[in-house]
Amino acid sequence: MRSVLTLLAGLVIAAVALHFYARHADVENFALARSFHAPLEKWNGVDFTAYLVKDIKAVISRHEPGYPPAADCQPSTLLWLGNSQLHLINQFREGDHIAPYWLRQELSCPDVTVPLGLSLANANLQEQYVLATYAASRLPVRLFLLELCFDDLREDGLRADFAGFLDPEGRKRVTANSVGREIISAAQSGWHERDAADVDRGAGAQTSIEDRLNATLSGLWPLWQGRAQQRGQVLLDLYFLRNAVLSIQSTTVRTMIPARYARNMGALEQLLADARRDGVRVIAYIAPLRQDVSMPYDPDQYRAWKDTVSVLAARYGAQLLNLEAAVPAQFWGSYTADDIDFMHFRGEGHKILAKALLPYVQEGR
Repeated sequence: MRSVLTLLAGLVIAAVALHFYARHADVENFALARSFHAPLEKWNGVDFTAYLVKDIKAVISRHEPGYPPAADCQPSTLLWLGNSQLHLINQFREGDHIAPYWLRQELSCPDVTVPLGLSLANANLQEQYVLATYAASRLPVRLFLLELCFDDLREDGLRADFAGFLDPEGRKRVTANSVGREIISAAQSGWHERDAADVDRGAGAQTSIEDRLNATLSGLWPLWQGRAQQRGQVLLDLYFLRNAVLSIQSTTVRTMIPARYARNMGALEQLLADARRDGVRVIAYIAPLRQDVSMPYDPDQYRAWKDTVSVLAARYGAQLLNLEAAVPAQFWGSYTADDIDFMHFRGEGHKILAKALLPYVQEGR
């Protein structure tokens, strides 16, 4: 009996705590976090940007047939690859759009010239190589627009969402060289584990029972209905707590991880080599970086990386632009009330980025 009472008391205390946590959470910081917006841009009702692996595959599929010629224009795709800087708008306002939208607005024959914006949060160059290879095998790609962000060289491998992304033909193309084989091999074990888990979960009635139970509890208890928001708030508060304990700020200097750096730069070189072989133009650009605060990179490492990228671009005939100072300070935003964002800018910054790239994109038409 005592154990039952202890359990009930614990449940009551937890429910009360959750209730007050939900009411008195850090509203200001959470509001700022929610001010990030990632619009899915459409043209004639068809998506041409995506920032999740499953959506990227769907968007590529929608554009596979291409469009019929319009006047003197032939259908073509500009494949724009990047990280969350490409798809997130900080402190979003009505009427804002991301850079691929503004670029398409300015292109001649925008109905058949598609700046396909494919981006992933913290996308590393190994993932960008796989996306580029897959998309180029299915679409009339004539140009790669490649965002290069130093911070993402600390990331490694393919995220679990890539499990099942490549069909046999796509995997054959990616693994046609040693770089691609190493990327796929490193990801393979994780994919098998995920596939097995998905099969186990779908084998019985568990999913449908969980869905019915969730629907019932959501109708009876507002806290249950808002559990996804509360989970996000808890993770956000844990993030702030960790940063406070370890004195980490968004501007804290990140040092390179040599092995990951090498794998990512190898993927970049392979992407450039494949593009030259296939006759696809490449415009690579050093990603805009906030200039009114100290950058979160080791200056010597950052400088050496830019020199290496310049050498690779020259070797493979790619055009390299340095756009790190393209977006003025007033168009950047914040993560929270007291933590600046050095990576994502406001809507005006997306216009500026598209305008900076436009003449180089038009150059080769």
